[in-house]
Amino acid sequence: MEVVRTVKVKLDAPDERCDDLHQTKNRFLHCANTTAEWAWRHPNDYCVTSKQKAEKALYERLRNETELTANLVQKGIRRAIEATKSGVARLKKGDNTSQPHFKTWSVVYDKRSATFHRDHVSLYSERSRRV
Repeated sequence: MEVVRTVKVKLDAPDERCDDLHQTKNRFLHCANTTAEWAWRHPNDYCVTSKQKAEKALYERLRNETELTANLVQKGIRRAIEATKSGVARLKKGDNTSQPHFKTWSVVYDKRSATFHRDHVSLYSERSRRV
């Protein structure tokens, strides 16, 4: 069985690299919000809850707009599709909900966009540089 762990850590980035991290976060959130806007079609049509359909429709555009790595673009799309699925489930229960919108300071990193060391982590940030 595979075990997935989420680790929240306080970043201790050099001052000269903070803007890079903020740009990466802004671009990641752009991917998620653009996908949510594209996928949320309620009440006029069915919402899109397929990650594959979303990637096919948006991946190249978001890669070009953001210059993020493939993995970060995919993670942004996936975040929005999962939130859309959750919203659709609430609608089916008769609950009120609205199009997902992402504004919280977060980026989804994994082993393809971060290098994990014993006492530090090197993260992908703006323009393919590591912090």
